[in-house]
Amino acid sequence: MAEKVRYFLEQSVPELEDLTKKGLFDKNEITMIMRRRTDFEHRIQGRGSKPRDYLKYAEFEGNLEKLRKKRYNRLSKVGLIETKPSLSDWAGSRRILFIFDRATRRYPGDLSIWGQYLKFAKANGAIKVIYKVYSRLLQLQPRNVDAWLSAAKYEFETNANAKGARVLFQRGLRFNPESLELWLSYAQFELTYISRLLARRKVLGLIAQKQQQDHLQSESDNLQQALDKDSADMDVDSDVIILPQQTGEDVMKEELKHLPEADMNVLGNPETNPALRGDVALTVFDLCIPAILKTIPANSNVITEESKTFEIVENFLKIVDHFDDLNKDYLYMHVLNYLQSNYQKNFSTYLIDITLPIRKVTSASENLAGSLQLAVNKFMAYKAKIINPKEKEQLTSLFVEQLTNQFLLDEDNKPTERVEGLLRAIIKKCKN
Repeated sequence: MAEKVRYFLEQSVPELEDLTKKGLFDKNEITMIMRRRTDFEHRIQGRGSKPRDYLKYAEFEGNLEKLRKKRYNRLSKVGLIETKPSLSDWAGSRRILFIFDRATRRYPGDLSIWGQYLKFAKANGAIKVIYKVYSRLLQLQPRNVDAWLSAAKYEFETNANAKGARVLFQRGLRFNPESLELWLSYAQFELTYISRLLARRKVLGLIAQKQQQDHLQSESDNLQQALDKDSADMDVDSDVIILPQQTGEDVMKEELKHLPEADMNVLGNPETNPALRGDVALTVFDLCIPAILKTIPANSNVITEESKTFEIVENFLKIVDHFDDLNKDYLYMHVLNYLQSNYQKNFSTYLIDITLPIRKVTSASENLAGSLQLAVNKFMAYKAKIINPKEKEQLTSLFVEQLTNQFLLDEDNKPTERVEGLLRAIIKKCKN
C-alpha cells in the first residue's frame, strides 16, 4: 500500500513545483497540501476505506482548486503572476477526475459517486470524460433506468444529438422493457424533437419540400459566407473595431442554436409526413402497453391489465397536453381509438372521450363555452346509450366530479360568478 501511496503522491510533484514557481502557494502551504494528500491516499488505499473517503478527498481537491483560481485571478489583475498556461492550470481538475475514476472502480455500485463524477465532469466541460463515464456506467448497471434517462437527456439537451438520444432510449428499453418511466420519457423525447423541428422550420420559413432540400444543401455555405463577410467588414487598422449591426438573419441564427438540426428523413410537412405528426411517439405508445402488461404477475389481485392500461394512457395524455404546437387532436384520437377497440364498454374509456374537448381548458379560457358544450353533448350521447340506471348514475358521478375538480375547485383559476353559475347549471343538467 505504501508504494501505491508514494506513486500517486509523486505524480503531483510537478504540479506543486509549478504552483510554487508562480507564487500561488508558499512552501509551508505546499507541505500542508502534501500532508493532507498523504492522509487521504492512506485512507482510500486501506482495507477499511469507504465511498465517503473518496468524496471527501475530491472535496478537498475542489476547494484547493477554487483557492488557486481565486489567487490567480487576483494576482493576474495586478501583473504579479505569469499568465502563460502551465501544468497547474489544469492539473487540479484532472486530479479530481482521477479520484472519481478510482472511486467508481473501487465502488462501481455506489450511485452517489457516479453522480458526483458526472456533475463535476459536466461543470468542467470534460466531454470525453462524460462519454466515458456514461459508457462505463451503462455497461456496469444496464438495469439502472435513471442512468439511461440521464445519458439520453445529456445527449439531446446538451449535445443536440437526437439520433444519439434515440439510440440510448432504445437500448435502455431492451434492458428495461418493464420501465414505464423509460417508455414515457422516450415518447416525450420524440414529441419534443418534432416540436423543436417544426419550430426550426417556422423560423426558417420553410414550406415546400424543395425549399427544405435546398436549405439543407446550402445552409453551411451561407453561414461561411456570412462569417467571411463579417470578417472583411472589420477595419483591422483602426483603433476602434466597429461591430456589424445585428440583422434579422443574425437573430434567426441565434434562435436556431436552440433548435435541432434538420433531418433528411423528416422532410415534407405534417400533412404529408406521418413522422411530423408524432407517429413515432404513437408507435412507442402502442409498443409500451403490451411490454408493461407482460410484467404484471399472473395472480395479482391489486394490479390488473385494465387498470395498468388506463394508468399508461393517462400518463401519455398528460405528456401530449404540453405540446400546443402539435396536432394534439390527432394524438388524442389515436389513444382513444385504442381504448375503444380494446375497452369499449369501460367507463374510463367513456370519460376520456367525454373530457378530451376540455383537457387543459380552465375557467378563464376563451374557448370554455364551446369546449364545455362539446363535452356535455358527448356525455348526453353516452348516457342515452346506457340502459342500467346504476351505470348511468356512475357515469354521471364521474363526469360531475371531473367538472367540479377541474373548474370549481381550481385554486389557480377561480371562476367568475357568471362562469361559476354556468358550470353549476351544466352540472345540474347532467344530473337530471
